[in-house]
Order: sequence, then structure tokens, then C-alpha cells
Amino acid sequence: MKSRFGIEQAICEAWPIELWGESTVIVAASGGADSTALLEAILRIRPDPARTLVAHFNHAMRGAESDGDQSFVESISGRLGVNCISKRANPEEVSKPSESSLRKLRHQFLKEVAISHNARWIVMGHQADDQVETFLHHLLRGSGPSGLSGIQTFRAIDALVDIVRPLLRVHRCEILDYLRDRKQTYRDDSSNATLDYTRNRIRNELLPSLRTFANSQSLDVRLLQARELIAEEHAAFVELADRWLARIGYASEESLVASDETQNGIKHFSVPIPMCRNEPWPIIREALVMIWHRMNWPMREMNHKHWRKLQTMIELASQTTHPKRLELPGQIVATCRKGMFRLERVQS
Repeated sequence: MKSRFGIEQAICEAWPIELWGESTVIVAASGGADSTALLEAILRIRPDPARTLVAHFNHAMRGAESDGDQSFVESISGRLGVNCISKRANPEEVSKPSESSLRKLRHQFLKEVAISHNARWIVMGHQADDQVETFLHHLLRGSGPSGLSGIQTFRAIDALVDIVRPLLRVHRCEILDYLRDRKQTYRDDSSNATLDYTRNRIRNELLPSLRTFANSQSLDVRLLQARELIAEEHAAFVELADRWLARIGYASEESLVASDETQNGIKHFSVPIPMCRNEPWPIIREALVMIWHRMNWPMREMNHKHWRKLQTMIELASQTTHPKRLELPGQIVATCRKGMFRLERVQS
């Protein structure tokens, strides 16, 4: 592990200041240890409060404790001379909370803040322990290489806005030491101790059991190494898939929209079946995942069984006994007709 005095160095290695030194930065702050240390470190690396803003989303799910988090973030922002933008969720927005729905609300707020302040970067405090938990979470769900690649350091959410997570190689124990050295307090989220969410159960039950089973406190390092290897191999598949899409005229989101025919206003994707058969299935599958994202089609319910059915459909398209139409989650329909493989989202 890096020394606790190397957190600022770790940030600069993951996110060179040449990329953001002249840009407005939004620091997503919850009041917890990770984001508090992140804010402190960023202002030590670049002592320019005018181009650093703090954004805090109050989910309003823990009553006075949630409001206390907001007050803490606003207080520390004031002490550091940084403007803080806070938002409290409406009760209707969190009436049926889930990890994904809460994350979606928070990310939408952060994106709005970034765009309204012409900020190039949204900085988040996810760290190495979060990476381990995410890897195991996706493994338990049966995710493919994309999910097992874990949290990415950089992710574009708008043409002019990127999310960056520069602490992914820093462990929580280092963050706590960093805050202790600086005599900086932080907030503890009591909901992290409950077992209501899968991630909490992974953190509080599964990981301790796995460390005991492996008889090694370096298990986390091994899991991170496995994640990194998977991420590297997945990146290679993504590049190959992108090249395949380029060969069939779908090289980018812009060309996808330009090349895509429409029928009653419904966008669809089509490709000659031989073009699918000439590539290994993992590359075709990755390309189709990219198409799903570009079309903004829902993917959460697309599981291993659905992808296998798609693969079989394409491979056996010439056989008259094999189905030529396949209904998929999210009202997506796949067809193989007249030598073409086609995907489209139908209206209900």
C-alpha cells in the first residue's frame, strides 16, 4: 500500500493536474471520510477555491442524520473557502429507494451542477475498498467482463463533463490515516452498518469471511489484481468490437444515428448475418452491448440466457427450423430475415 502521505501523489498519478489545473471542478461530497479527504487533498494540490465547488445531495432518508451530513459539508466548505451547492431530495423521489435509484438521483444532480457552472470534471471519492466490493458484487450477480472490470477512473457523462475517481488505488485505512494526520473529522453513515443493501453485506459479512477462509489479509490485493487483468482484457475486446462496428458503418454514436434507418420513428440496428459469423462471439456481444448503450435501451434485465439465445439465433439463422424472431427485455426484438440480423425497440 502507498504511504498515507502519498494520497495527493496518488491523485496526481491517476489524474494529472495538466488535465484539470485550469478547469472548474465539482467535488461530490457526502461528508464521509473518502470525499472529505478528497476535498482536502484537491485543495492542497491546487489551492484555488474559486475553481473548486462542492456538491452535496441530501437523500433525506435518515432524518436528522442526513441533515447533519449536509450541515457538515456546508461547514467544511465554508472553512476551506469553497462554494457548496446542496440539494435535498423530494420525498416522492426516495419513496422506493434502491442502490441504483439513489445513485441515479445523485448523478443527475451532479451533472446539473456541473453543466450550470461550466465545470469540466465531477470528482468522486470511490477508493480501493469500494473497488473490491464492486468486483464481488458483480461476480455474485454473474456479470460479464464489463461488470467485473469494476469502477473506472474516468467516465464521460456528457459531451463536456467527465466523472473522475482518482482514489481507486488508495485504501480506506490510508484515507483515515490522512484525515487523522490533518486532524480533520468526518461523518459516519449509520446505514453502512445495516444489512439492508447487498454491498453492506459484502463489506460486513462476505469479505471478512473470505479473508478468514483464505487465511490472508492480502486477499483484497489479489482481488484487485484479478479485476485489473479482467479490465485489461475487456479493454482489448472493446477495441476489437469498435473496429467491427466501424467496418459495418457504426463507428460512433454520430454515425450510428446517421446510418440508422427509422421506421415509424423507431431506431434500429441491422447488419448482414455473415458479418456476425466472421467474428468471435465475444466481440459481437461486446459490440451489441455498445449498440444497446448508444440506443439508450435498458440492459439491466439482459442476462446470460438472453445473450446465449442471441448467439444461437445468429449461428443457426440459415436453418429453417430455428426461430427467426426473439423477444428480449425492454421491448427489444431481434430478427433474422433475408440475410440480415436486426435489433429494434418496439412500441407497446
